[in-house]
Amino acid sequence: MPFQYKTVEAGGKVDAIIKTGNKAVYPIIFPSDYSGLGSINCYVYQNGEDYTLIDAGIKNEGFEQFFYRKLKEYNIEINQITGIILTHFHNDHIGIVNQIANEYPIPVYASEIAIPRLKCEDDYLQQKLSFYYDLYEQYGVPEFARERMAKMENTLQNKEQVMIYPPIMKLEDGQAIGGLRVMTAPGHSPDSICLFDEETGWLFAGDFLLATGMTNALIDHDESGNVTNPISKYIDSIEKMKAYNVRTVFAGHKEIYENLNEVMEKSLSKIEYKLQKVVSKIGEGNHTAKQLGDAIYGARFAKYFTFIISEIIGLTLLAEQRGLIERELRGGDWCFSVTSLIDQ
Repeated sequence: MPFQYKTVEAGGKVDAIIKTGNKAVYPIIFPSDYSGLGSINCYVYQNGEDYTLIDAGIKNEGFEQFFYRKLKEYNIEINQITGIILTHFHNDHIGIVNQIANEYPIPVYASEIAIPRLKCEDDYLQQKLSFYYDLYEQYGVPEFARERMAKMENTLQNKEQVMIYPPIMKLEDGQAIGGLRVMTAPGHSPDSICLFDEETGWLFAGDFLLATGMTNALIDHDESGNVTNPISKYIDSIEKMKAYNVRTVFAGHKEIYENLNEVMEKSLSKIEYKLQKVVSKIGEGNHTAKQLGDAIYGARFAKYFTFIISEIIGLTLLAEQRGLIERELRGGDWCFSVTSLIDQ
């Protein structure tokens, strides 16, 4: 059934309800400069009499007030929400889960990979800390990572301030829940999922792809503590998504949009462009992560270290996977050399 909707720019005063049949989406678009993304978005999804909150914003008084004001505008009582689904574990998607759960018992769902992260389990936090200390040492950039590592140490010592307290039920790829199909979509984070309504073509995408394209592909580790390549996983997730007839994307930031196929193709092209650039810079004599950071990003490398080092690591791993470069440890640091040039 066709429907009308209004794209909501960050800061817009009116958020349109999207309806078709007995289903509806109530957007909660919170204007925010968080990470320069313009807004933090979550959605109430209605399927008949069931209301599901998809993501839960950020933990601050401004968002909490905005959230409850939007529910009132939509004539939704908080106790009408029958479940919360989290697309991934990042703090701008889980903010008021504990506050809602304190008001009344409500089931919370996330991917299995997300649960130890959301619960701030000691084993996970210790493994994470060791992983990143070793990773940044091996890539020769520990001096740039001090602020991030201090934050991780603080989380380990004060996890009760950030952990999710209510029980979390795991979601699996392909699982049906409340009219939605769970789709694992790692790349931005290893635990990322999307939720797809096959009847309407609605995709609740979290940070999978925004209207502007890919979000940061953040380097992470698997359950064994081994590095995973977020860019390779991003490519796989995009290719997987092409099989679905998505009409409307409800993203975790920025606008609601309808041109997913175009966004996917642009994102894949951007990866290939960046890959070519990295290989080219290695060929010019930039053999370490720091040299690549300085050559490609300049002063931004230090300012946006967490994001840029993830991109450099992901692109070099992808280049190695494709046989374009080799890497070897020299003096304890990874160094890169070109084996083949990408066709121009």
